[in-house]
Amino acid sequence: MENVWPIGVVMSETGVTGTVEKTQVMAVKLAVEEVNAEGGVLGKPLLPLFRDPASTPRNYRDMTHELCRDHGVRVIFGGHMSSTRKAMLPMIESQNALMFYPTLYEGFEYSRHCIYTGAAPNQNSVPLVDYLLETWGKRIFLVGSDYVYPYESNRIVADLFRSKGGRVLDEIFVPLDLRDEDIKPILNRIYEMQPDMIYSTIVGDGIVKFYEAFKAAGFDPDTMPIASQSTSEVDVMRMKPGTAEGHIIAAPFFDSLQVPSALGFIKAFHEVSGGLPATAPAEAAYYSVHLFAKALALAGEDHIDRLLPALYEVEVDAPQGPVRIDRLTNHTHLWPRVARIRENSPYQIVNSPSRRVAPDPYLVDVIGSSEDEVADLMSLVGN
Repeated sequence: MENVWPIGVVMSETGVTGTVEKTQVMAVKLAVEEVNAEGGVLGKPLLPLFRDPASTPRNYRDMTHELCRDHGVRVIFGGHMSSTRKAMLPMIESQNALMFYPTLYEGFEYSRHCIYTGAAPNQNSVPLVDYLLETWGKRIFLVGSDYVYPYESNRIVADLFRSKGGRVLDEIFVPLDLRDEDIKPILNRIYEMQPDMIYSTIVGDGIVKFYEAFKAAGFDPDTMPIASQSTSEVDVMRMKPGTAEGHIIAAPFFDSLQVPSALGFIKAFHEVSGGLPATAPAEAAYYSVHLFAKALALAGEDHIDRLLPALYEVEVDAPQGPVRIDRLTNHTHLWPRVARIRENSPYQIVNSPSRRVAPDPYLVDVIGSSEDEVADLMSLVGN
């Protein structure tokens, strides 16, 4: 493939997270079209090779291997659930490739071979917890899907709550394939405990089921909201009218974001997606391609040894605001926001940064660390 730049896109359009990942696929296509319309990179177009791993971790791993081994791909965009990222990373590293991971996650990870363009905990969990404590109270109930991201994200939110005088009432995990019989015990426990708010790390198709059951049970978001980082506009779109109104989400980007940098992207995305909303993971996938293209033009080749140093030197005007990669952590400087969901109108932004926030994936500046711990982390980053 001497006359093109092949890139792998390992994102699901089917399976439990297929709905939100489909928005990421569309965002990659849009960004590739924009890059190629401008002449590609150094006169060569980007050639995306798409694979649908059906929300199954081993498929992400196997498809990543196939793309690198059989098609000479050196750069992969993809992964969604943390279990899929963790399945892909060993293969990416063994092939000396580079991966762009465009989804928020639980933090506490570094790989030289991964660029994390979704929000780290200090860019989502911290502002969300601050808002909840200031506005809603100190008693929180945790619920999540049964895999790594909810375990770790719930742990972080619980630690943050307790460190600031809050109280965790209970924590329940449910299957990814959420069923009605899984939801009823959660609702009974919420009714019994009467928390000030719920923090949900339920992902995929179960999000809609949980929110609809919560409303049907008579709970009121004006007195007991669900707060989430994993709920997106495509989930809200699939809910019965009025279901999501008043609940809380945290993300660097919303489809109704009313800032100049977002408006053109939102309009273009709606056109290519047939009216689907642009999610925060979609926005991250979109600007990831533009970061890659800009760094590729500077590096002149897509080998990781040349591409990584170039990535640290470039910045792009993403829809959420200007973003860049942090050379110490491979995470991204972002614009974290917290919003209350308003159906059929722009989300109500209740917490917005005055400037972009540097990534702190180990929460060193938030929870504090000893000098030895910081030295260990920096040693890890240097490997």
